[in-house]
Amino acid sequence: MPTLHWTGKEAVQAHLAALPSARLRPVPEASCGVADSGNLVVQGDNLHALTALMPRYAGRVKCIYIDPPYNTGAAGWIYNDNVDAPAMRRWLDAVVGDAQVALDRHDRWLCMMYPRLSLLRRLLREDGVLFVSIDDSELHHLRALLDEIFGEACHLATLVWRTAGNFDNQAKIKHCHEYVLVYAMNPALFAPPRVVDPSVGARSKLKRAFIQNTIVKNGPKNPVSEILLPAGFPASVERAHIAMRADAWPHYFDEAHIEEGRLRKAVRVASGWSSKSILQSFIANGFQAVPDSKGQATRFVITASGAIESIKERGRASHVISVLSGFGSPQTQSAMLATMKLKFPFPKPVALVKYLLSLVDDRHCIVLDSFAGSGTTAQAVMELNAADGGERHYVLVEMNADIARQVTVPRLRQAIEGHRDARGTLVAGLAGGFDYCELTLGAD
Repeated sequence: MPTLHWTGKEAVQAHLAALPSARLRPVPEASCGVADSGNLVVQGDNLHALTALMPRYAGRVKCIYIDPPYNTGAAGWIYNDNVDAPAMRRWLDAVVGDAQVALDRHDRWLCMMYPRLSLLRRLLREDGVLFVSIDDSELHHLRALLDEIFGEACHLATLVWRTAGNFDNQAKIKHCHEYVLVYAMNPALFAPPRVVDPSVGARSKLKRAFIQNTIVKNGPKNPVSEILLPAGFPASVERAHIAMRADAWPHYFDEAHIEEGRLRKAVRVASGWSSKSILQSFIANGFQAVPDSKGQATRFVITASGAIESIKERGRASHVISVLSGFGSPQTQSAMLATMKLKFPFPKPVALVKYLLSLVDDRHCIVLDSFAGSGTTAQAVMELNAADGGERHYVLVEMNADIARQVTVPRLRQAIEGHRDARGTLVAGLAGGFDYCELTLGAD
């Protein structure tokens, strides 16, 4: 498999192997709500914070969402998106040494991301999933980095988020999208998400309780074979007669008589089939529904035209498409934060993060965000729990002490206790609580 090389890689790999120990120091006065709630907000460098979390959370986190710096070259942003903040400079100087002078901004970004992504992987459960937001600036490097750390086969999807907003002003090419890379520790354990893309209309067949389709499917992968439909096989009509035929699929070698909604006598039919083994299981099960590969209860009927169709009980549909839209924008989220008297540039919309978290079918899991920012991920967890009765817990890590104390904590406190929106209407609190901790380096 191709691997990515950059200036400083060997140094950060060696640093990762010899990270100093760190521990969490509780700060009760900054905590909120229910004590020992299972929710945690950690202030400190996330490299050391992830090390401190390892004894308690290694192999226990089901879902990670991170929104790291995009490395756009903007040095004046609150997170210093050029990966050029004084703290990062000091870290690189200590880890890379004199080679730092040769690092361009992409080298610095990769030096920052590699050890953090490596530690995040150690925290994930065997069935865990990672979501990473990014844009064009580092998409190609991030994909190669994640392929190396997780393995190419663990890449589930590259989602495109089409942001909302006003894009009618002129530009050579107006950028209105970002990406979310999705990786699973074990893709085979990633269950079909029990969600339907919100852009699907109310009249879509995805909203129907049943899925009914013909199982006739002819082609090289579906060679023609004969099936015996026994007497009593169910039909979609009360009464019908289907003549022997070889000019339409399926072929009928016997006349079929349907009375009282069932075949009166056995008939032989032939075609290529899309669900032959499930049909045979249905027959062997006395015409009682059997599960398909997705666990959907499936039964079969003959129609008046002679078609043989499967009817699947949908339960909760799974329909996720790779282009995400209708989830707002950083601007709309900033406006929401302003109603809380908080200011934070480019926050991700709660609706977007909530949708991503809902793709993980587990209402009782741990969700981690090690680039917490304003705390969107925690609010998304709280809103999901309120919507579906879940008991998810969140762990946030925020590097900047001012952001943690002046934005993240006040936001979560208002989300828990309630606040007033832009119109002065009271927004009910989501209840719960979190413990706030800071980092202490060293064993003692």
